[in-house]
Amino acid sequence: MNHRDRKDNYKRTHGKVKPPRQFILYVEGRNTEKSYFDLLKKANCKVIPVTKRGQGIWNCVDFVNDSDKAWKSLPKEEKEKYDKRWLVFDADGREDFDAGIKLARKKKFGVAFSNMCIEYWFLLHFYNHDGSAIPLIGDSHSAAQIKKINDFIKKYNKKAKSPVADYDSGNKKVEEDFFDLMMADDPVSKKTRIVSAFERAKIIHENKIAIGAEFHESVTTIYELLLELGVIEKKKDGYVLFRK
Repeated sequence: MNHRDRKDNYKRTHGKVKPPRQFILYVEGRNTEKSYFDLLKKANCKVIPVTKRGQGIWNCVDFVNDSDKAWKSLPKEEKEKYDKRWLVFDADGREDFDAGIKLARKKKFGVAFSNMCIEYWFLLHFYNHDGSAIPLIGDSHSAAQIKKINDFIKKYNKKAKSPVADYDSGNKKVEEDFFDLMMADDPVSKKTRIVSAFERAKIIHENKIAIGAEFHESVTTIYELLLELGVIEKKKDGYVLFRK
């Protein structure tokens, strides 16, 4: 790819680094969320998929309760390793989405939610979207978002030295070349795309809260988790990608 290599993204040139807080993340699904957070390569973050074999996507409240059971089943010495515990899940049109978020917060989990899907977080790396609802394609909540992502990839590939494969709507796994594209600098704004996504997601979420529509499409709070994890840092003049 004709962009800055991701291996250079986590370098700090000065100052002492405090020991990072330890996180445990319970994520729904086997592919998308786990592959994404694994590629972030955060040593302070353990990612655990919570799935139900043969059931596909089940309701949000069950996911929260199942994750809570998984947490409570850990030995005491294992629990003591973690300072923070988070859940990562999507709306995907499920009617108990709001109830799932509220229950998770009641159980003292941080919640990185997306309505409709985590692909909205990916989309914000490439588009300055306004937070309005994105019409479905067919009966799929994520298809329209994936199409917009792949439209950007096709446009990018016209000038790229190393083309990026389309985001696969089948396995929905985040491949390394696509991840690198999200972590690269935008040639127009000169800003790291993940920082732009962070700023866009933050504005949209805050605007939703202000009008009493925190959980309404389109919105994602993945940005809050990345700030907590230390992927993004707050500086006097704004937010930047952490460089260790």
